[in-house]
Amino acid sequence: MESETNHEPLNEGLDNKKQVKDLEVRERSLSPLTYGQYAADETEASGSVYTDSEDELDQNNGQYSLKRSAEDDLLPRQFKRQKGVLNTDYLDLLNRDIEDAAQRVCFTHHEEETTLYSTQIGLTYWSVPEKKLFFEAIARLGQSNLPGIASRIGTKSEIEVNHYLDVLQRARLLRQREVRRPAIEFSEIPAAVELSQQCCHALDEAADAISVRQERKEELREEGKWGECWEITPKIARLLDKGESITGSQDLHFKRLFNLHTWLRLSERIFMNSSIPSENWEHIDSRPPSMWATTFEDFHSLAISITKRLVQTTLFLSMSRIRAKRELVPHTRNIVRAQDVEAAVASLGMQPNSHQFWSKCARRLRLEVQEEPPNKDEEGEGEPLSYEEIEHLLSPNEEDVEPTVKPEFDEIVDSSEPEALSSDYEEEPLISDEEGAAVDREANEVLQFSAADFPETYRKKEVLKNRIITERRQEQYAEERDRFASWQAENDIWDLLQKRPPIELPKVPEPGPLQRSTMDVESIFPIGRDWRTKTKYRSEWEQE
Repeated sequence: MESETNHEPLNEGLDNKKQVKDLEVRERSLSPLTYGQYAADETEASGSVYTDSEDELDQNNGQYSLKRSAEDDLLPRQFKRQKGVLNTDYLDLLNRDIEDAAQRVCFTHHEEETTLYSTQIGLTYWSVPEKKLFFEAIARLGQSNLPGIASRIGTKSEIEVNHYLDVLQRARLLRQREVRRPAIEFSEIPAAVELSQQCCHALDEAADAISVRQERKEELREEGKWGECWEITPKIARLLDKGESITGSQDLHFKRLFNLHTWLRLSERIFMNSSIPSENWEHIDSRPPSMWATTFEDFHSLAISITKRLVQTTLFLSMSRIRAKRELVPHTRNIVRAQDVEAAVASLGMQPNSHQFWSKCARRLRLEVQEEPPNKDEEGEGEPLSYEEIEHLLSPNEEDVEPTVKPEFDEIVDSSEPEALSSDYEEEPLISDEEGAAVDREANEVLQFSAADFPETYRKKEVLKNRIITERRQEQYAEERDRFASWQAENDIWDLLQKRPPIELPKVPEPGPLQRSTMDVESIFPIGRDWRTKTKYRSEWEQE
């Protein structure tokens, strides 16, 4: 685990390759060249290495020690990253994705990209980058989330965003009246491509090759900055907590505030101890979790900053309370009360305590928790507690968190369910034409389960079936386009990785030309998609 700040690009001085911009490495694989001496000097390189007394106490009490056996260290680490061949094409792809993530918008690099122009809408000027952020936010958040769209754009208010949406909506309705055909068909909307599992593994290998090199570069930088204490291992943490002097430890200001041993122990026991193998440190490396000195320095700066803000806000609120009270009680003393601190915490949007954080920790990190450690004489590991039981035990009050039991839907029958769900046409076997049977089912659902007044005449039913058939053909065509796009994308990825798939990809034929149609179910049977245009605003006081 290392700091997420001050990351520098992977420069040519390391591997004579291109740079990685703002690359953040989430997992660590320690270099054997750097840490070989640590593994030799530290006999507790595997298992729990935090306090010898704790492990010995477990043995004396007849309970299992937290140390792993020597045979476990010989097992290969399934999820340990390997240093492979650096792929510069993948590096370019990574840099583009990092740039898109930093800008919070995906800049496409295709020639067929839709061109946007800067426009003046009313009194508001919309630039091209703002429009890109606008449409990107709509695609991710939906058009109803005005605060989210405005926050992603950053330079436009909710009123301006809503005005732009109204302009687009009016233009769409005007075009629909004139052309009676949508500007874009359902199949033309690009979907996320799907990659095979073998392609994902190849991408992981390319990512590991970059992350290992970038991490090694950052390790050299950290070692030059902090000296021997650049990485706080369990051994160094114990020495610093005891107040012993280590070369370079005089610059570690955070050691006076934090219990370093406890921080590392939390990583081993909780944060990196998931029941999912890929999220468990024992399946990644034989060395126990450690933290960089820069990470502790960042947490130290963060703790000081939050404390200053909390103290300043508390003083401001207490002074405001005292001034207001002195108008009635002149002899009010200058005392900061607990209610001032609680008000300051609430005004800063902070939680008053960490009860909920720890009670939800097991569910969030997928931990296996047992109420009591197993004894030596017991066989097996015992049954772990359920997440509901853990949250119930860790909740401060019994009423705060109640264990929830998921209903067995197979055994529950809702008596209020319409009898039409078990009608005869649902029980009949499928006819020879499976597609025709599916169309009949959809038509019957529209006629029987909808609240709209739809005449059940033979002619209307045939019109409805024809439109359902047209929509199903469009959906099938969209699926064919999606499969072809996924096949093309995976082939491009394999070419970028300069590899061949272990199993040859089956060729997907290119779909035919796009078939446009104005026949849809919504034109004769509204489904409420345009509910905004038909909804009248009511103030809160009108609803009371």
